[in-house]
Amino acid sequence: MEGYLSLKDHVYNYISEQINIGGMKPGDKINEIQVSEVLHISRTPVREALMQLASDGYLDNLPRKGFRVKNLDIATVRQLYEIIGTLDGRAASLCVGVITEEHLAKMEFLAQSMNAAINAGLGDKYYELQVEFHDVYLQCCPNQEFERLLKRLKNNFIRKYYLFENPENEMQVLKDTNGQHFEMIRLFRERRAEELEQYIRDVHWNSKKAKFDAI
Repeated sequence: MEGYLSLKDHVYNYISEQINIGGMKPGDKINEIQVSEVLHISRTPVREALMQLASDGYLDNLPRKGFRVKNLDIATVRQLYEIIGTLDGRAASLCVGVITEEHLAKMEFLAQSMNAAINAGLGDKYYELQVEFHDVYLQCCPNQEFERLLKRLKNNFIRKYYLFENPENEMQVLKDTNGQHFEMIRLFRERRAEELEQYIRDVHWNSKKAKFDAI
């Protein structure tokens, strides 16, 4: 059973990576036979992985049409930003009473590391670090359903980096966003729960940034 699960995970990682790098584009139908042949495995773990990818928000499962890469228009992403911002802000506010200085020190280290990634032009590394940053406080939230729901919602964003029409804007946008991480740390440290909730909801997840995640 363990080997079978590892095959499923292998397929899952392969397809999500193909989507991330543009090998599979929005609207593309997933060819189960082709995936099986490329990975040299049977179709059973491929099918299981596709079901999981659809459940996690990467694919659309269309009756009698199979699996297609999800296409997110900007209107849908804006709606997701509003939902995520509301949940993330509320989750953070619940953490104010339990978060420790050790947690905050880790968040500060990650924010500094994000600055270094931005300066080095490592957008993919920035993405990984910002996910880890948010996980620090979400993992100590008294209501763990927030973490589960947020992870599921964020999986709708297929790319592991922002997409910029004008690459010259990238560094400034990422610097501004990371500056918000430092402000969140300050509000956590000062135990200002209501301000923190509002800041995350209305500033950090401002729907004007939705265009970077739309595909």
